[in-house]
Amino acid sequence: MRSLFYAKKEENVLRSIKQAYEIIRQEDPDTAISVYTIRLWCKEKKIKFRTVGTKILVDMESLMDYIKMKD
Repeated sequence: MRSLFYAKKEENVLRSIKQAYEIIRQEDPDTAISVYTIRLWCKEKKIKFRTVGTKILVDMESLMDYIKMKD
């Protein structure tokens, strides 16, 4: 997988799992990462996230750092 670049625009950028997936997909259309994978990483506490009601919000900085670590 090629190196991903995500410009951090603000502190603690939180996105829904689907939005996080779309950002990754824009950077790498051939990515093997799926919505399910991101959800699993949250469940396993491999990346930072917050829950608001029933919605899971992913910390994008944590997600991108984890992906870079997996490269």
